[in-house]
Amino acid sequence: MDIELAKTFLDIVRSGSLIATAERLHVTQTAVTARVKSLESQLGCQLLVRNRAGASLTPEGERFVSYASQIVQLWENAKYDVPLPEAKTDTVAIGGEMALWSPLLLNWIADLRTFFESLAIHVETGMASSLIDRVHNGVLDIAVVYRPEYLPGLKIEQLLEEKLVMVSAVSPEPYIYVDWGPAYEKQHDAVFPGKRRAGLSIDFGLLALEYLLQNSGTGYFRARVVQRYIEEKKLFPVPNAPEFTYPIFAIYRDSDKAETVRLAIQSLRTIARQKIVWR
Repeated sequence: MDIELAKTFLDIVRSGSLIATAERLHVTQTAVTARVKSLESQLGCQLLVRNRAGASLTPEGERFVSYASQIVQLWENAKYDVPLPEAKTDTVAIGGEMALWSPLLLNWIADLRTFFESLAIHVETGMASSLIDRVHNGVLDIAVVYRPEYLPGLKIEQLLEEKLVMVSAVSPEPYIYVDWGPAYEKQHDAVFPGKRRAGLSIDFGLLALEYLLQNSGTGYFRARVVQRYIEEKKLFPVPNAPEFTYPIFAIYRDSDKAETVRLAIQSLRTIARQKIVWR
């Protein structure tokens, strides 16, 4: 399928008008109409309903929007990824949740750069669901996440077992609910019914930790991250508080046999086993 057909369709979805799309793309309205008809012919269904107000999506058109977006995105990524930088002979695309970048993934990138000088590395951050989708769609080779999703064709490998522990500042109030995801939510609610409805809730662990260090409060944080603050007497473990598991996973395509991907995963395993100061 011609990529321009998908781009034209998505522009019509945004503008709601074939005329507006023709003006934005600097083509005639006849050309826009022809592109839509060609796309509908290839798919075997009607995507748009034309009327005086412009154009609206049919049920089939609504379903095609996400596919068209993926097609255009994959093409743009291919234009970026396929040509290798000078002096590079291969490439690997990796991603990770923001909370994992320091130090686990920073050290991973450094290791790849040190031992694979001819390797071009593309790096992304994002939410777990988005990163997993990009691995599934072939945009990323490997993603490192806390919350895996089991999609067909993906291999999920646990890298290490993280723990969430309750710590407090010198002044323990207020209780801060840190959103560590659905699995943690269930564990937390089973032990602390109703406590999730706290006066302060934060969905990013590092932000919550910084608030705790600069102000006051109590909450659950990654054990490796808060260990140094406990040693420095800036934070204090709460006696007898339950601990929750929070494992870290690598996700990659089961069918991917590329040597660069194999070596990158091997490097990640090595880094995960190292004793490093987490931040």
